[in-house]
Amino acid sequence: MRREERLTRARDFENVYEKGRSWANNLLVLRALPNDLGVSRYGFAVGKRLGGAVVRNRVKRLLREGVRLTPVKEGWDI
Repeated sequence: MRREERLTRARDFENVYEKGRSWANNLLVLRALPNDLGVSRYGFAVGKRLGGAVVRNRVKRLLREGVRLTPVKEGWDI
């Protein structure tokens, strides 16, 4: 993913958590908030109870690859 497609600032994550809509199942929680940028941005947070750093980083890599392969409408913070 390119840098402009990533949520990098803490306040961007906070906006999505506070104002965004949420969907959940037993494996994943997805939060989304419309933005006015014309590009969708993604951020991943993986909790420590999932495993060690190696496992968490692998999960994030797999999620990024899934985002890369899945077409999504532009203009969302996810």
